Amino acid sequence: MNNKPHRSCWTGQSLVIILSVATLLCAYLPAQGLQEDAKFMAIEKDGAKMWQGGGTINLKAHGTGPLTFKLINTLALEHGFAIDTMMVKEVIKPGEEKIIDVPLANIDKATSVHRAYCHLHPKHVAAAFVVTMK
Repeated sequence: MNNKPHRSCWTGQSLVIILSVATLLCAYLPAQGLQEDAKFMAIEKDGAKMWQGGGTINLKAHGTGPLTFKLINTLALEHGFAIDTMMVKEVIKPGEEKIIDVPLANIDKATSVHRAYCHLHPKHVAAAFVVTMK
């Protein structure tokens, strides 16, 4: 009779499964990045082209890293995306989704309402959003 302890084959299989899942999660999470602080979409509404989005961003709760904006151009032409009070000026191609980071040092703290607009097409409607320190 064999007196050696019986080792379940599940232990090895479980370890392989756990390590595989952990590897997939580690590979997937950095690609996802952090959640954006605000999202803006170039759209056409009632015949007017505009940047839509924004909201309120609380810098005190945000932390020390840069603000992250997700920009989406749903229109057929490239559009500018500028925020003068944050030193932002980008060009977004048709159908493009772009993530931009704005260093906190670039934000004009004397302004709470910021304007995101298309610097390529001045007649397009701008979006406004609020940045607070509360």
